Amino acid sequence: MWIHPFGNGNGRTGRLFTYAMLVRGGFNVEKGRILNPTAVFCNDRNAYYHYLSGADEGDNAGLIQWCDYVLRGLRDEIEKIDRLLDYDYLKTEILTPALKDALDRQYVSEAEYRILVTVINAPSQLIQAGDIADLFPGKVSYDLSRQLRVLRDRQMLQPEKENGRKYTIRFDNSYLLRSVMRMLDKKGFLPVRD
Repeated sequence: MWIHPFGNGNGRTGRLFTYAMLVRGGFNVEKGRILNPTAVFCNDRNAYYHYLSGADEGDNAGLIQWCDYVLRGLRDEIEKIDRLLDYDYLKTEILTPALKDALDRQYVSEAEYRILVTVINAPSQLIQAGDIADLFPGKVSYDLSRQLRVLRDRQMLQPEKENGRKYTIRFDNSYLLRSVMRMLDKKGFLPVRD
């Protein structure tokens, strides 16, 4: 870090090497587990600088404290990822509250909210027009399909396959994404802002 030729980017270079060393040391990214080591260093800037400065002294105590700090941070990040990979947790703690947030902020209507909640609660996370019939008593099949098309056009639903009639939720819609980001932040999944 002290000898590389860049005027800026020391931290980024170090984090890149940290990640490369993890992968080379056997950290398996191929089995679906993802990790952002940078998040370890962003969660608490004061702790980061404290342990980094101790490691810069070059003595064993400072280096051991730095390693302990990094390893604890990696463990915490892996635990976060594991929680997000548990669909029941994701649905209960992130997605459902995010949809409620979107409703409260009027990003979605009450009808859209009910449809989207139905999608995330469906065993396969897929729905078709018949699955929302109970939400809209008296509506004919065409009206139900139209409701789904409106959400598809607003990029809140996407067909399972091209021209398909089964839909799953999309969270890349900017309004839904904002609500998801708020819930992730609320649950501690996003780095703390200084």
